[in-house]
Amino acid sequence: MAGAGMGLLAQLPLECLQSILQTLVHQDDVSTLATLLRVNKYIASITLPYLYSEPFQKSFHHWDSTKADALVTMDHLPRMLLTHYGVRALSYDDVPKVLSLHFNLTAYRSTTTTATNPSPLDYAAHIRHLCLQDWAFSTARRSVQHFPPDVQEYINGPEFRALYPFDLFLLGYDRPGQQSSIRPLCLRMLLHRELTWMLAYPILEQLQTLVIPVSDVNRYLGVLDRLGQLRCVHFFLDEVYDYHPSEAGRATEEWIARAQARKDKPMKLLLQFVERHTQLFKGQLRIVTCHPRFIWSPYSTRQTCPTEVQFQLLQLVPPLHNPTTLDASNEMHFAAHIEATNIGHVEDITLTPPAGAVLDRLCANRQFLQRCRVARHLHLTSLGKGSFKWAIDEKRAVKESMGNNTLILQQGSSPLPLQYDDRPACLQHGLVPLEDVWIGDLKDASTDEVDDIAIAFSETLRNFRVSVMIDQQDIPPVFHFGRGWVDMTVLVRLSLDTSGARMVLDRELLVRCPNLTFARLNDMTSHYQCSEIVPSAPAQLSRVVTLWLDGWSGLTFHPDTLYSTSELRTLHIGMIPDVNFIFDHEHCFIPPVEELNQSYNIGNSNDNAESAAAATAAWEAPQVIRPRWTWDWQLPHLTKLRFCGESAYLFEFRMLRGCPALEKLHLDMLTPNLTHTRTLSMVDLIIPSSNINNNSDSSIGGNNNGDSPSSLSSPSATVPERIILPTLRDLKLKGNWIIEDEFLFELLGVTFPKLAYLTALGWLGITLGGLLSVARAVAQPWKQILMAQPEPDRDTWAELGLVDKTEFRMENQVMLTELIFNGVEGDIRCLITQEPGASVATASENE
Repeated sequence: MAGAGMGLLAQLPLECLQSILQTLVHQDDVSTLATLLRVNKYIASITLPYLYSEPFQKSFHHWDSTKADALVTMDHLPRMLLTHYGVRALSYDDVPKVLSLHFNLTAYRSTTTTATNPSPLDYAAHIRHLCLQDWAFSTARRSVQHFPPDVQEYINGPEFRALYPFDLFLLGYDRPGQQSSIRPLCLRMLLHRELTWMLAYPILEQLQTLVIPVSDVNRYLGVLDRLGQLRCVHFFLDEVYDYHPSEAGRATEEWIARAQARKDKPMKLLLQFVERHTQLFKGQLRIVTCHPRFIWSPYSTRQTCPTEVQFQLLQLVPPLHNPTTLDASNEMHFAAHIEATNIGHVEDITLTPPAGAVLDRLCANRQFLQRCRVARHLHLTSLGKGSFKWAIDEKRAVKESMGNNTLILQQGSSPLPLQYDDRPACLQHGLVPLEDVWIGDLKDASTDEVDDIAIAFSETLRNFRVSVMIDQQDIPPVFHFGRGWVDMTVLVRLSLDTSGARMVLDRELLVRCPNLTFARLNDMTSHYQCSEIVPSAPAQLSRVVTLWLDGWSGLTFHPDTLYSTSELRTLHIGMIPDVNFIFDHEHCFIPPVEELNQSYNIGNSNDNAESAAAATAAWEAPQVIRPRWTWDWQLPHLTKLRFCGESAYLFEFRMLRGCPALEKLHLDMLTPNLTHTRTLSMVDLIIPSSNINNNSDSSIGGNNNGDSPSSLSSPSATVPERIILPTLRDLKLKGNWIIEDEFLFELLGVTFPKLAYLTALGWLGITLGGLLSVARAVAQPWKQILMAQPEPDRDTWAELGLVDKTEFRMENQVMLTELIFNGVEGDIRCLITQEPGASVATASENE
């Protein structure tokens, strides 16, 4: 602000000036706030509370003193406060030696006392929240040798060791070289403890929030009667009570017993502090925390306050006051007062605690969900079967009340909560308007919670996500989704993920969700028999943009659904591949060719009776014939297409005719034993105009050469249509694709003129020289080629026109294509020169 503008601030109404200051605080504009202190006394008096109410909030500071005003950096703020505490100014003798040395107070006092205009402002009068955290002492993160000589002498002396006897609680402190790193850690903790006390003691009566080091609780117990305004206390775990697992061999029974005794004592003091405060100032203290700390890493493990102690602390203070959000920041406080907390205003619920006391309490009191009458967003760890039974009952009650005003609850269900006029909450205020739900860690194989949510909130639910994490088992459980679901016309996002289990979808599930824009349905199916597959019903998904189907959902997907997906941009159908650790490649499972043929009722005509009979003898006929894939869908907006497994093996390139905007095409049919092959030729890239909508009835891979249906047909005599994708930049073909060198340019250079990234893993028939020739011949140079084959002999590199990427120096801004050999021993990266045998400048030659 200009000087004249600063002067005009004093003429603004107080409300306007306060609004400006509040905006500056929200923007963390500390520099401007500090400048306002220098305008005049009136502006300074109004600005001080905004800048110094919580002077150590992290957003106000930078560790690097060059990045912020010197007044407010952590190197200067404590120093200034200790020497300019207004009428509460501390004498030099009051300040502990560790603070005086670390902040160089002697020199600072000398500078400030000789100044012509010493600061008249009483900063301390405006401090309400004293929240020093470990991050504040950035200058204490250095090694011992980087400290000034007087500080080095102090932290290596007996006084420091007596104040912070780390040898009593830190295993491994005496290892060679450890103390040069451990002592600065101890210095940080000692600075935190002493600085907090020195700044808090003169103003205890006005503090509303305070961070108290656990090692120093006893000192605050002595002044508890002065903390009448305290509403929030955070206990800071600044010592080591629990050892790192790597130190188990050094943790003797004596050390463990001593550590437990040291931990028990302060824990009792924490309880005593809170209990006495609630007796002296009933209802004043509302928030108590004691969060885990990693400050001693890597010399010790995370330090934690026992869960039972945390619950005892929270049970001493009042319940949360009309919260609007339940999440990790208050979940333990809520769990300590579930029944007593008014949660009628809660809109956002994110309760995902790990297994333990908090989750146990939530499961035991799961009926609390029904009291969240305005909840819209719910992210919840599964609380078990029946958690949403109340929602089904409420929906039924509302529907029945709309007809005959009669409330009939299902046999054995609990009565709905009654209001003052004896009417259920759902009849007074309507159903809970849940819009966004994520249920995680489903128990066993029950989908009771999921089904109840889908049915009860079908008219409001817009985003529904379910995740299951189950350890690998010999016989994985099966999760059934969609049974009993009703139409969900407002649902736009659906995500079902059952890692470690099989997911079976009701045939009508997607039919029930006609307005989806995003669907991700994944499980870990890796092996199967075609006879197990029951196809889903074709759905109308005219708005879907992303369709991601991994595992069983992809195998049962009805391809006719794609006739309605004109807005589709991303299509992924397949399965999560396994990793072959020997060759470092992912591979997928595809049933034998004969089994696939039977599954799709392919190749069972009379002229192929012998083949069909052999297949029938080898494979039991499936009960359900799967719908044929026609590959003639019109997907004008599709940009990403990935098929993995049988869908990649069955893929016909004529599908690309309906995907003019495609940018990425990934087809992965790489099997462990390389059992499935596809031959690509010009036939695959040409569509006879008279046969555009005709489906081949040929056997998949049924001939001796392993050719696909499209490879067996001949172009019609009519004018053919050539497949060209002008926007495709990323092509990945994995598996035994049989491609001859003579066909490479037509496939890669003509069909995909803007290709930039090519992955060719498992290809048969081509030669490295043939691929390099195409790479040099294309109009627009490719950026990268990835091949899974051994690196050629280095003696042949010059002949092939290859140069090691690490030795190449680019000249004249010429961009060369990178070629990566993805071998057993790792990636070998080289560059393709413009001509084989051409001279290429290397780094060594240019030096």
